[in-house]
Amino acid sequence: MITKIRISQFCILMISLMQIIILTGCNNTRIQRKDDGIQHLVNENTYGYYFDLYTTKSKDQERNGIIELQEYNDDIFFRVENEGQQRQFSVQVFIDCRQVPIKIDGTEYDTFFIDAPENFGHNFTFQLTEPIDTNYNHSLIAILTAGTDVLTNEVNYKLSNNYSIAIDHVLSFGQDNPMVQPEYNIEKTETVTGYQATGLLLNTDIEDYKRTMPDRELKLSSGEEFSLQYQVGGYEDCKEVAVIITVGSEQVDINNQDYILCEVDNGELVRGIANLDAPKQAGQYEIMGWVVKEPFNADKP
Repeated sequence: MITKIRISQFCILMISLMQIIILTGCNNTRIQRKDDGIQHLVNENTYGYYFDLYTTKSKDQERNGIIELQEYNDDIFFRVENEGQQRQFSVQVFIDCRQVPIKIDGTEYDTFFIDAPENFGHNFTFQLTEPIDTNYNHSLIAILTAGTDVLTNEVNYKLSNNYSIAIDHVLSFGQDNPMVQPEYNIEKTETVTGYQATGLLLNTDIEDYKRTMPDRELKLSSGEEFSLQYQVGGYEDCKEVAVIITVGSEQVDINNQDYILCEVDNGELVRGIANLDAPKQAGQYEIMGWVVKEPFNADKP
């Protein structure tokens, strides 16, 4: 089932190995829903959880990487299943690499949290709340992240994409519509030599080219600007990637932009500096990052 939702199209590496500690507390709403049982988890699924995105039209069809809507606020559905242990999940939706609010049961959420007991399954209906230009087709990314109530300095998490499932679709309002194009220029990066790897790494060491494990914790003041080195690439099937970073399950600006674009042609691993701002409210925040292959290409690899 993971192949059918084309998880391979959205190349992810969740970097949940750092925290920001600042001045005064933070609050998240947790949602629990009645479950209707496990329907899709199979022995081959090593996550222990399942995520799917569909419309009424595509529910019983083979997933083709396209979500077709007539209007921007038409119903879209996602399904979450969980087994083996109790987990907290978060669900985030990105249009054209920007996190957007969604409405579920009449309530608007930037990030939707689910407290899932063992053997949990539920279908959710949501709508996009902000109008988008239906004369264009758009990138739609939905991310399910597991263990959002567990901080990585408390457990031995490793660099991995095993803590989330991301679904990358083209949001289509018409077969002949052009694909929306990025608003930002390609980042100026340096090629990393001698440390070949695939994916995304965020590191507090902004000088060294080495692909070392990042610190588990950063201590910053409220709203303080800080910098991380990013290394991204290693892909031979694409030429361009977008990098998204979230802090406390909310997207943050990178270099004063919603996201950054990098050229990674011929399998190159490149690096640059990501300048970020700490949240203004104090608390403990997980820093996570994702890389999206060919985000503005209708024919994704």
